[in-house]
Amino acid sequence: MLALIGSILAAILIAILLFALGYTRLIGSNQEQRTAIEAAALAAAKDISRIVINDQNFGYVSLSDAAPVGKDTIAGDNYFMPVNGIDTLMGTIRLDLIIADALGNQTMKALAKRDLQNLKTAKDKLVDVIETAIQNGGNAKDLDGNNVTPYQSAEAAYTQNQIRMTGKSSYVPNSLRLTLGSLEGGTQTYVPVPKPSAYKHTNSSQEQNGYYLSSVNCQYDGEDFIFAAVGGDSVKLVDPKRFAISLPLPYQMPSIIKAEADQDLTDTGSGAVRRVHAVACAEPASVYDPKPAPGTLTISFPDNMPPEILSLRDLFNIPGMGNPMDLKRADGNDYPLPGSSIVNLPWGGPGTGDGTTIVSTSIYDWLKRAGTRVDAGSAVGLITQPLSNTNGDPKIHIFSYKTDGSINYVSKAPLDVEPYWLASQNQLYGVAQDLFTSTDTYAYDMHVRDYGFIMGTMNGGKHGGEPLSLPNQILPIPVAMGPSETSTTVTAHPSPLHLAYDGKSGSGSGGDCGGSGDGASSWVWIGSPPPGPPYQVTIGGTNFKIWPNACGGGSALLRNDFGIGVGGATVPFTIGPGGGDRRPTYLQNGAVADIRFRRVYEYTDQVDLVTIRKGYKSKKE
Repeated sequence: MLALIGSILAAILIAILLFALGYTRLIGSNQEQRTAIEAAALAAAKDISRIVINDQNFGYVSLSDAAPVGKDTIAGDNYFMPVNGIDTLMGTIRLDLIIADALGNQTMKALAKRDLQNLKTAKDKLVDVIETAIQNGGNAKDLDGNNVTPYQSAEAAYTQNQIRMTGKSSYVPNSLRLTLGSLEGGTQTYVPVPKPSAYKHTNSSQEQNGYYLSSVNCQYDGEDFIFAAVGGDSVKLVDPKRFAISLPLPYQMPSIIKAEADQDLTDTGSGAVRRVHAVACAEPASVYDPKPAPGTLTISFPDNMPPEILSLRDLFNIPGMGNPMDLKRADGNDYPLPGSSIVNLPWGGPGTGDGTTIVSTSIYDWLKRAGTRVDAGSAVGLITQPLSNTNGDPKIHIFSYKTDGSINYVSKAPLDVEPYWLASQNQLYGVAQDLFTSTDTYAYDMHVRDYGFIMGTMNGGKHGGEPLSLPNQILPIPVAMGPSETSTTVTAHPSPLHLAYDGKSGSGSGGDCGGSGDGASSWVWIGSPPPGPPYQVTIGGTNFKIWPNACGGGSALLRNDFGIGVGGATVPFTIGPGGGDRRPTYLQNGAVADIRFRRVYEYTDQVDLVTIRKGYKSKKE
């Protein structure tokens, strides 16, 4: 009996041990397979955050921000372009709409709403590229132009974990499947809500720890703002039970990767094969771009500052601001560099392209350069910021961003050094002649240069809408004349007229053919424009250079603000080295927009001594 009982107990014990061994192997296999599928999901999520597309409205767009360092983002000026995360753009547009609404500026509101519609289009384009890339054999490009293959990365991560699995097991070939979707309930994004809190317009269901939540509608002013589930710092796993292909929202911003794969487990004793299906989900991450130097907005008065303008708000109260502006763009190159011309720019934005609209557009383009870091209260207060006005002296008023997002204001007596600014290729240049007559008895023209009017390399010209600069200046801004400028006196004029010539070459034309520099020589008769190049005539032993685009160029060229005629003294924007480089204005503020007022002087025509001509004085007078 004892032997029998011992045998039975031994058999039971052996059965229990075998079961325990099999169960342990099963648990270990399941755990290792879960580790493998999680590794696959994380690898795919990491890859999709590297995918970059080039959009016609926003430039380079991705799930993640990136500083201007990508070798495949090089612009025509040999500088790299930044990459904007889809959530960064969403947060920027919502912030700028809130600011525009607080200002009561209908143009800025319309521009923000237009940007939102364009962002939805860019989002769809990015999603399509990601969807294609996560398929077996699919690929896309990163900011350096390298292939991104999420499926291959996920499969490699899975199989590398497979070799540690207990027992005999094998990955079922091609069973890996990647799906792009969203996350029910959302997750904290890397995009902060607006500050101060009075401007955030969110509730507890739309934000967490001061950051927007994804997959919820953060509606404002009738517009739907939905953020993608993209976190900061690093990719992370999320609960697969919360994964959804679609959510009950006006539109989707899918970014969550669901990875699925099958594994065959073979029992070492019986040889039975059991197929196990594993699922994991991961959320991509974004590199935070602090945008250290978003650029400057400047209000310039190279001649004198009229007493009517004491703040930005006063700009909108000038009577002539309601009149359409003469809108141009530089074609072929930055104007007036060789190979460039000034051509008409049809207005495709809100309103009619009048002074109020164009100034509002320039301010808006400067605001959005700073992304989500802008302090909304400071931006709203910008409009009423008093401008320093000392006896009407020439001034340049410079607005830039502090590290906390508030706006810094300084004024300088400027234009002793390099007063002329180029027009950036394909960007907006607007002119309003005789905009208003000041109480100082002079008429004033307004020139607007918006260097951030069109973003990206597809339509934004050689600089892609980025801030522009020259080194070693009191303000890193582009100009069209060097600091060694001298003047030449045209003694034939009834009262000697100082022209902005360098003493060896100059600019001028006969009659109304126009095209002078700061000295406004368009009414100084030096003969009809000669054939060219070099477009040059010699009078009294002095060579006068006539700019070929002056004739027939319209009113914007009759009283131009480009210093045309200085010839070799024209200073171009900085150009990067061959192969590309980080743009200098990433770390040092460059110009985004300049709103400039020129005092108009009247002179008697030299030829008939009766006709009155208008122009600008040289700074030497």
